[in-house]
Amino acid sequence: MGDFQSQTMLKAKNVLATNIVKEGEDAARAIAAMIRQESEAGQLISESEIFRRMADQRLLALPAADPAEEVRNILRKCVEESADLYELAVEDGSRRYYSSHFMTETYARILLQKQGDPRRLIAETVRKNSAVYPRPVPLDIFTQPPFDLARQEVLNNLERMAADEQYRDILPTTTSAYSVFLYSTLHLEPDASMLAEWFDVGRFNNP
Repeated sequence: MGDFQSQTMLKAKNVLATNIVKEGEDAARAIAAMIRQESEAGQLISESEIFRRMADQRLLALPAADPAEEVRNILRKCVEESADLYELAVEDGSRRYYSSHFMTETYARILLQKQGDPRRLIAETVRKNSAVYPRPVPLDIFTQPPFDLARQEVLNNLERMAADEQYRDILPTTTSAYSVFLYSTLHLEPDASMLAEWFDVGRFNNP
């Protein structure tokens, strides 16, 4: 009787272990699909949103001591084992995820910054372009994806930035075609106006 009970318990444990592994694999596939689907739609997805969807869809059917930690563990494994899945850390300690099949890291970071102060988003974009490329940025770029700010919203934020010491390096310049470009005096002075004129007018007149 003892041997029979031992065999029965061992079999039950093996079945449970198999189910846990299968559940983990199913959950991992579901999480990867969620991340890719949101990225294809041009959005990041948060760790908390993934957990909510997993709970709503009952994708963690077997009981876990800490379901949220279980999802985090599956997420880490997904990112480690999937070449296209990436994690972005937020200042508040939370995380966002995206797939490189559908967006670049630069695009993903812009989406992340959109969730914060638009002034910082504008300033960091202008500073990066001034420092790295180097080039001024057309004001209208902030009205297009992935920024999607209204033009008046951009103008209002620029007005607020002009009165804020931490954004004093962000200045506008207007071309002969009346297009407004933005640049950072930390990286792109005194050539900003000349470069803006070239990008807006000169390069088209000198193919």
